[in-house]
Amino acid sequence: MKFRKDINGLRAIAVIAVVLFHFKIYGFSGGFAGVDIFFVISGYLMTGIIFTKLDRSQFSIIEFYLHRARRIIPALAVLCLFLIVFGFFFFLTHEYRETMRGIKSAIQFISNIAFSQEGDYFALPAQDNWLLHTWSLSVEWQFYIIYPAIILLLNRFLTKALTKSILIICALASFGLSVIYTPIDATSAFYLLPTRAWEMLAGGLVFLFPLSLSKNTRSLFFYTGLITLILCLILLNDDIQWPGYWAIFPVIGAMLIISANQENIITSNSAFQWLGKISYSVYLWHWPVVVLLLTAGLLTNPYYVTGGIIVSILLGALSYQLIETRVKLKYSYWVECIKYILIIAIITGLAASLASIAKKHGARDIAIIPSYIRDIIRISDARNPYNKCLQTQALSTYPECKAGAGKPSIIVFGDSHANVTFSALLQANDKGASILWAYMGCPIIEDIKFTISRRVGCQTLIKEKLALLDKDYENTPVLMVNRLYNNLGNDKMAPIVYFTTPHQRPTKEFLQEFQDHYVKTICRISRKHPVYILKPIPEANFNVPEKLLRESFFAQPTTVEGTTLKNYHQLNSFIIESMEKAKNECGAVLLDPVPYLCPNGKCQVSHDGKPFYFDDNHLSEYGNKRLVPLFKQIFNQPTAQEQ
Repeated sequence: MKFRKDINGLRAIAVIAVVLFHFKIYGFSGGFAGVDIFFVISGYLMTGIIFTKLDRSQFSIIEFYLHRARRIIPALAVLCLFLIVFGFFFFLTHEYRETMRGIKSAIQFISNIAFSQEGDYFALPAQDNWLLHTWSLSVEWQFYIIYPAIILLLNRFLTKALTKSILIICALASFGLSVIYTPIDATSAFYLLPTRAWEMLAGGLVFLFPLSLSKNTRSLFFYTGLITLILCLILLNDDIQWPGYWAIFPVIGAMLIISANQENIITSNSAFQWLGKISYSVYLWHWPVVVLLLTAGLLTNPYYVTGGIIVSILLGALSYQLIETRVKLKYSYWVECIKYILIIAIITGLAASLASIAKKHGARDIAIIPSYIRDIIRISDARNPYNKCLQTQALSTYPECKAGAGKPSIIVFGDSHANVTFSALLQANDKGASILWAYMGCPIIEDIKFTISRRVGCQTLIKEKLALLDKDYENTPVLMVNRLYNNLGNDKMAPIVYFTTPHQRPTKEFLQEFQDHYVKTICRISRKHPVYILKPIPEANFNVPEKLLRESFFAQPTTVEGTTLKNYHQLNSFIIESMEKAKNECGAVLLDPVPYLCPNGKCQVSHDGKPFYFDDNHLSEYGNKRLVPLFKQIFNQPTAQEQ
């Protein structure tokens, strides 16, 4: 096909939109629609290549696949290799394992399927995934594999007119599926080909149904399309369920510009032409730069953001010049096929092997890695020896986890927060053995039910252990440790627990029911046991060791602050109120971690570059030792007043 400057300029608009959206530049809240523009362009060009060569009886599906592989795989492979090496030295162990899994999905072009099972593209946990952006490459690759095969099949048995009609029907069906399915499962609709294919087919229809336009009409089409795209970039935002019917606007805008076939200063200027040429490589390399700044907490710093954008463009230019322009189809089709299959296989095998090594051996104690980085990785990896006691699935009966010799002097009852504080309690306990009963994400409240199936084992554990308390451990002190607020939902998310019927939002009735059952449970236990309750542990709103590692790229990290006391009390006000009620009505003793984790009114999440947490809310083996003096109060002066 003839090279078109206007389409190359449209590529530049698309990549500018995506990059500025990811760098959170004001005015580009809808920049994610740049991907939809890329889809329309791809559909137009691929349809043009296929039908033009079919009309000349020159189309080879193997040649088509090889040209797509030559365009996409080399630069992607280099990015994957870079992350394999870079991550080995600078990623946390769990992050490295996840990145290796991401590399396997990306190089096999199934990352969109993997991400569809993990969570929302716009959610914070997804945003620190180094290969999140490869979902769109996977969608395009899947389209490239299926689309020409379908057209070849249709072309063999049907007329060109009927083939066009079927493609129209397919586009409408895909669009309809997108509109219907997006409100049902926005994550799957966002990532998967069936709800995205219509965007590429829309571009294909522009080629199949060319319009004969006057000069004035071309200008009208072009500027209408451009204004539509600009409005999309400015007015759309990530609160909109996407793609759905909203995606029709950037798609129509791109279709109008391509249909106009008009070269002008806007799309044909030298800057846009250069950006259009390197757009694929810029897209590939900008996202890791975004993740680096995001996880270092620097994405709000205008100097770092400006530098990040410049670095992204420079990396894209280097990738284009050193990789994209150097790769040619030099050998026979079958040799080239084997070459690309080997590239995919080697990177897949390398990523799988290194993920396995990281899982088995944990922290990388290598001399060339700076000691403060090794400390961060080591502390992040460390778990208490009783981590296996944390239950994660339903069992008919739960094992006893006992530490120390002699008669049990304390039972720790709770969730993963109970698990991560257990070793600190062991250090504080000089009166006998300690017992841990813990289930992941399990609020210890009688009669609690869950809207998510993976928590059902929690109910069994609560029932079993409450009966065991009364039967075998009368008068043994019980320490309750729970992360409770995250079960309550908020104005955008339904609570994940209930007692009679599920609620869509945390209403007053639901909160009262939650509090009543919580206090009732504490009072039941306190009838035969001294009860201690650990108030909520202050949390960071970021992955602490990850942030420390990112900061180490710019300067050696020292002490990082987490949440403010104001935010802590706002987040946990209802939970603390419920605990106070349990104290007043049941005689429970409240233990406050705030003085130990938030000295001078500021909550610290690290000290001398060493993290107090191994994620954003679980205390590390290093950080939990700050609570040892607090836990000693249980054994030294157990009183009925708040410690």
